[in-house]
Amino acid sequence: MKTGLQSDMLWIFLALPAVVIAFSFYSKWRRRKDLEQLAASIGLPFSPEGPDTSALESTGLELFRLGHSRGASNLMQTQSRAGNISFFDYRYVTGSGKNTHGHRFTLALIACAGCAVPAFDLKPETFVYKIGEALGFKDIDLPAFPLFSDKYRLTGPDEAAVHLFFTPRRAAWFETNLGLRVQGAGGHLAIFRREGLLPVSSWQSFMEEVKAFAAEVLA
Repeated sequence: MKTGLQSDMLWIFLALPAVVIAFSFYSKWRRRKDLEQLAASIGLPFSPEGPDTSALESTGLELFRLGHSRGASNLMQTQSRAGNISFFDYRYVTGSGKNTHGHRFTLALIACAGCAVPAFDLKPETFVYKIGEALGFKDIDLPAFPLFSDKYRLTGPDEAAVHLFFTPRRAAWFETNLGLRVQGAGGHLAIFRREGLLPVSSWQSFMEEVKAFAAEVLA
C-alpha cells in the first residue's frame, strides 16, 4: 500500500509542472482572445504582437531599458490630437537563476511629436519614498500645487525642463486624476497604473483615461 501511495505521489509530482505550463499557455491564449474581441467591439485594430522592443528602447523611456528578455504583446492602437496611442502588455526580466524575477505591465505609449517632453518619472507617493526624502533623496515639488507634491514623487535630470512641462493645467489634471504612473522622454510618454497586467475587464476604462489625458493635458 505504501509503495502504491509513493508511486501515485511521484506521478503527481512529475505531472504538476506540465499542468502549470498548460495553464499558463491557456491563460495567455484566453487573454489574447478576450482582448481581440474587445478591440473588435470598439472598432480598433488588434495584433497579438506588440511594438518592436528596439523601437521601444529608442524612445529613451526608462521602462523600456530595464532588465532583459523584453517583449510586448496584445497591441491596440488609436489616434488622438496629441498623436498615436498604443496600448499593450509589456514584460521584462531582472536577475538570473534562482533570483530571476519577471515584471509585467499593461501600459499606454503616446507618441507626441509636437510635445516638448523632458525625461521625467512621475509615480504615486508612498511611505517608502517619504522616508527617502527625509534621508535626503529629494524629488521635484511644485510649490503652487501642494496636493500634487504630496500625492506624487516627480524626478528628472533637468529640473527646469520638468517645471516647464508641468504647467498649472497639467498639474491640476493630475491632482484630480490620482494614481497614474507616467514616464516621459523625447516626445514619448508611457502611462500605467501599477506593475502587473490589467484584467481585460479594466482595459476599456484605462483606455478612456489615457485618451482623456491626451486630449486634456497634451493637446
